[in-house]
Amino acid sequence: MASKGVTQARLSRETGVGQPTISRILKPDGPKGIKEPTDKQVRPIAGYFGLTTDQLRGHQPAPSGVATVGLESDERLTVVAVGASVGKGDIDIPQYDVRASMGAGQVLPSDYIDTIRRITVSSEFLLEQGVSYTKSGNLAVVTGFGESMNKTFSNGDPLIIDQGVTSVVTDGVYLFTLSGSLFVKRLQRLPSGIRVISDNDSFTPFDVAASDPDNLIIHARVLLAWRSQRL
Repeated sequence: MASKGVTQARLSRETGVGQPTISRILKPDGPKGIKEPTDKQVRPIAGYFGLTTDQLRGHQPAPSGVATVGLESDERLTVVAVGASVGKGDIDIPQYDVRASMGAGQVLPSDYIDTIRRITVSSEFLLEQGVSYTKSGNLAVVTGFGESMNKTFSNGDPLIIDQGVTSVVTDGVYLFTLSGSLFVKRLQRLPSGIRVISDNDSFTPFDVAASDPDNLIIHARVLLAWRSQRL
């Protein structure tokens, strides 16, 4: 990684993954090596390099311009030269790995499609829009789906999300899994739990009881929607 300009210490700071964990992933055959890292360990690293977890693990081909770095075993880690084609003040935002976030045995919504796989935006533009985020390495782009949020975004519109937000810290729009199904909806904190609200009035709000938190998994907070319109 050092040859690509990314040290383990920097990668740890940017992703929140402990440096010892990164070292163990890079040396799977070492005394404490991790041969099968979990999605929780891999996802922040993959997001930092603009890859999906499957691409990072070598299960899927990586985009053009991406190199592979050999490890001590036959396994390889896929990395990209971060910032090589990104201008000063720009943020390269990768596609969010929806399939990995949902886990095994769960099915994507039938109307989900990947419309935009990565974007580069100006940090100044995000500031002008009043968008705040935990850190740039946590940003990702995901496709909006369904009709329930039509007043806010349409089916197929790209959404910028912050993966550093994994709880309902304030009322807002979130990407979450509820009882095994994926949603993008507005969440409102209540004394008794969480209210799930659709911005389309045709859909009735419903509550998730505070006594049943395990069924609600927050993947990210939605920060910005890019509405598309045919001209």
